[in-house]
Amino acid sequence: MWYLKIRYKHDDCLFTDKIHALKLSLFHYYLGAHVKGKFVYVTGFQKLEGDEKNIEKYVSYLKKSKNVEKIEVYDRSVLVLVRNERDARSYEWLYNPMFTYPAPATVDKAGFEIVQVAYWEKKPLQDLIAALKKDKATTHLEILSFVEKKLDDLYVSRLLPKLAAKQRRAIQLAFEHGYYSFPRKIGLVQLAKLARVSKPTFRENLRRAEAKLLPFLFTGE
Repeated sequence: MWYLKIRYKHDDCLFTDKIHALKLSLFHYYLGAHVKGKFVYVTGFQKLEGDEKNIEKYVSYLKKSKNVEKIEVYDRSVLVLVRNERDARSYEWLYNPMFTYPAPATVDKAGFEIVQVAYWEKKPLQDLIAALKKDKATTHLEILSFVEKKLDDLYVSRLLPKLAAKQRRAIQLAFEHGYYSFPRKIGLVQLAKLARVSKPTFRENLRRAEAKLLPFLFTGE
């Protein structure tokens, strides 16, 4: 499969400038798009990280936007349907139903979108690059990677399958028995007994599991 990763900025984006101004981290999971009349409708699930008050400001901003057709708020996440003019062709090009998106889009510290796109053939991705370059709204386009490769590192497959059995067992026990609840319902001593290992061994297995999971949750890479 052909894989494309770009660093991208366009001046008609509803999200990036606000995310950057509020110093938030955004993970945008594209869920689908369709064209109706003069508009392109894009649905996305956004996971937000940062100051709670700034997240509230961002959500308030979305609710007031004329481009937001629907929004549902879940704590630090939002499900949003955005309406874009078809004249803003970048949305129609980038959110093409033929493409696969190996990982959620993110916004880096400089306010640029990091977008990953894949397709079975090279030419549609070449056409996408050419279209984005020609688009008047594009202010920055940088090709970070454009290669043919096996997509064995899809975001959805990166988590538990890469954990060793003892690490998977440790983090499952911790989650199921309330170690991550607030207030915490169980400690490491009790969890180690359930796993039938020593406390130091359980702690090491749990930390190794967390160390593998956390980078994907907070960087998408």
